[in-house]
Amino acid sequence: MIAWIIILLVLLLILAFPVGIDAAFASGAFSLKIKLGPFRKAMLPRTKPTRKKQKKKKEEPAEKPPDETKKKKQSLTLDDILTLAEIGLDALHKFRIHLSVDRFRLHWVAAAADPCDAVMQYGRINAALGALLSRAHSALKIRDEDVRTELDLEAEHPEISAQIILSIQIWELLLIAGTAGFAGLRWLIRRKRSAKAAAAAETERSKEDGEL
Repeated sequence: MIAWIIILLVLLLILAFPVGIDAAFASGAFSLKIKLGPFRKAMLPRTKPTRKKQKKKKEEPAEKPPDETKKKKQSLTLDDILTLAEIGLDALHKFRIHLSVDRFRLHWVAAAADPCDAVMQYGRINAALGALLSRAHSALKIRDEDVRTELDLEAEHPEISAQIILSIQIWELLLIAGTAGFAGLRWLIRRKRSAKAAAAAETERSKEDGEL
């Protein structure tokens, strides 16, 4: 009994783990990490792999000629495409609701060779950030935000550093995937039933034509 309780607690702990990405840009370099709970796995920049002896490629078997006796797959109709699109959009909506922006940092130092261009750049970036951040706040949960813009009339090139950390808990991902999968399964069952009904009706019409 105690072993089952421990297993259940471990499963609950795993389901509560947040998974996500940690993307950053600084000094002209981009980095990307995949996170699972407190753990991080660097994906970019990639380290150069050590050279290994290339294994001889196995000869690929010749492709078998297509079996003409197999039934042709039923093509998707416009209603099928619209239904699948609706399922996908619903899953994206749920994903957006559960997605959390744990940290968003953007430091932009506007600069240019011409001071007038630097001032214009500074004004444009502030106007763009004002519009984008208002939409982001209404659509996403931003837990930690650090957005700063500065103007440097002496530098010739702008300095930009940014970081965004996105996360979602495993149980939320499973819930979204399960909901979308269940909706897709219902659509597939309805599609197969309609195909069988259409085939049966076609067979019945063929029989009636033969009797005539």
